[in-house]
Amino acid sequence: MRIIRKYLFSVSYRLFRFLVKHLVFIYQKISNRDKDLESIVEFGDKNLTWINNNLGSLAFNFTIPKGLETELFDLKFKSPLVAASFKSDENLLDIWMKLGLGGSTYKTVMKSERSGNPRPRLQQIRLEREQCLVNALGLPGSGIDIFTKELLASPLWAYNRPLGISIGGENVDEYVSNFNDIEKTINGNVPDIYYYELNISCPNTDTGSCIGDDLDVLEKLVEHVRVNCSAAVSLKISPDWTNDRLRNIGEIIQKKDKMFVNAGNTQFRTIESLGLKSGQLPRNGGGLSGVAIFPRTLEMIHVFSDINIKIMATGGISTVHHLRAARDAGASLFGMATALIMDPYCIPKINNDLARY
Repeated sequence: MRIIRKYLFSVSYRLFRFLVKHLVFIYQKISNRDKDLESIVEFGDKNLTWINNNLGSLAFNFTIPKGLETELFDLKFKSPLVAASFKSDENLLDIWMKLGLGGSTYKTVMKSERSGNPRPRLQQIRLEREQCLVNALGLPGSGIDIFTKELLASPLWAYNRPLGISIGGENVDEYVSNFNDIEKTINGNVPDIYYYELNISCPNTDTGSCIGDDLDVLEKLVEHVRVNCSAAVSLKISPDWTNDRLRNIGEIIQKKDKMFVNAGNTQFRTIESLGLKSGQLPRNGGGLSGVAIFPRTLEMIHVFSDINIKIMATGGISTVHHLRAARDAGASLFGMATALIMDPYCIPKINNDLARY
């Protein structure tokens, strides 16, 4: 019955999403508007929240099979599947935890409230026969003050599974300030099962640059964070960087305790290369995510595995076959983002496939 339930809900979810997407796209075309996937995602998120509040025990509660426990330093994940850093809506994170994630990472938080780039800024495209997403959201969010208050009161701590806190900034001073504010607020006031992610590769800043572009500045940031907290710390790196740069970042990590990499982020593509029209994304492009970037994810895993760095693999993982390939390459945790939008029931399916073999 449990096997039938997850496949039935998976088919139902994908069919509903398909119908809603095409109906909204038809409306946008008739009203002479650019395609805007974000409105569809928002509609879906609201409906998922309603289902969770009213039928959550039926629709989303799945037991994580035994034998999938994964340890990273002093963190214990009941499943190696983790929500990558792209959502902070606790209703959605709660749904994914119920479905069987071993942990979740909050969306990257910045110092001040941000509205992000103008819409449309999220599109769905088909590459290599697979559905992918491309975003130029611009890190919209509530800012540090609201985020830390919500984090303190979060019901997600009750799952007793690791939660990642992803930090961004326009410059190194903002990274340091954001980290200091969060660590001062939560240290000793929440369960000791959190880790930090330094998003050093996000180009959605006002300057368009990444702190990971300057290794000296990056090393100073890492030193500050490592000296001032005992939690595990991850660096979220870019698939757009060369392997030599990745190795240089790995050398910084090797010098510190309880550090790992999240390999990696979205891959920047221009609207022309994606076959999109002018006006369908701001800044002439965005970050590609989904199965199309999985080959690069494997390459990055090999780079860090070769120098004995702990790895969370993110980028294109949506099936147990992707996970096994990433695990064989050297990763121990597996971040998911696009797959959770396309079909969140991939979580119990992957968990059960892992438990069987």
